[in-house]
Amino acid sequence: MNTTVVTTLGKPLTQLTYSILVEQETEESYKATVWGLADCQATGETKEKAIANLRQHLAQRLAKAEVVSQEIPLSKLTYAVMVEEKEGKYQATVWGLPEIQATGETKEAVLKSIKQLLTARLEKVEVINDKIDLPAKLENPWMKFAGKYKDDPLFDDMVAEIEAYRRELDAEMEEYYRKMDAEEQNQ
Repeated sequence: MNTTVVTTLGKPLTQLTYSILVEQETEESYKATVWGLADCQATGETKEKAIANLRQHLAQRLAKAEVVSQEIPLSKLTYAVMVEEKEGKYQATVWGLPEIQATGETKEAVLKSIKQLLTARLEKVEVINDKIDLPAKLENPWMKFAGKYKDDPLFDDMVAEIEAYRRELDAEMEEYYRKMDAEEQNQ
């Protein structure tokens, strides 16, 4: 199934906007999650790599899905539904409410079920839009050392040695990966 993003009027959408939650898991690992789709996440060594990996994962998932925008008449709430074909059946999930899912034989059947489930849920709740202020970014703890050695006459020599050592390590790693690739090709 090719990706199709459709509005209630049947016109294709050209973009899908979503929020990404990025969390630092360890000093060398970040996790990026599509807000509202807890099972759509990826990791990376940097924030940027985690986001890039998440975009690739989401693109692969959407390549097999259809995103449909629907409207509930009584509240005029428009919501997105991701429809995926899995093992000959269809599974629909409300974007942002992953617990509202339906499975069925046809796309139309799962969309109808989703609408019924969401309508039933909304009869018991109040929908409130709210904003949250993001916490201020903490200063990097290493910044207190910035410029500490600016007047040290050996600083340039030390930086040159660090650069030379880094090049040496990079060369070793490159050789290691070359050997691994060669072994893999020979098998």
